Amino acid sequence: MRAASTQPKNRCNVSEDDPIQRWLKENNIEDVEAFVPDMAGAARGKVLPAAKFGTGELKLPEGIFAQTVSGDYADNKENVEDRDMLLVPDAATLRPVPWASEPTASVFLD
Repeated sequence: MRAASTQPKNRCNVSEDDPIQRWLKENNIEDVEAFVPDMAGAARGKVLPAAKFGTGELKLPEGIFAQTVSGDYADNKENVEDRDMLLVPDAATLRPVPWASEPTASVFLD
């Protein structure tokens, strides 16, 4: 049986002791753009509210790697399932996005 975590959590169940959460709060960040490069080097990902973002795993469908540069999907009759990938943010890549209209940060995922 596991002991309960002693780290304080917010209503989104993200630890307030998390180093990424601490950085986001210190920089008044509202949104986080989380990216993973595809096979051609194009950034794929999602935008999350900063309060819901942590160092835990994020899920993205494997199908994002089957997208073409125009956003269409390549036809592959052998691909019968589209499982989720579990991705972990790399805190060393966390940066503010200076051109965003709202306070936003970007981070790459492994």
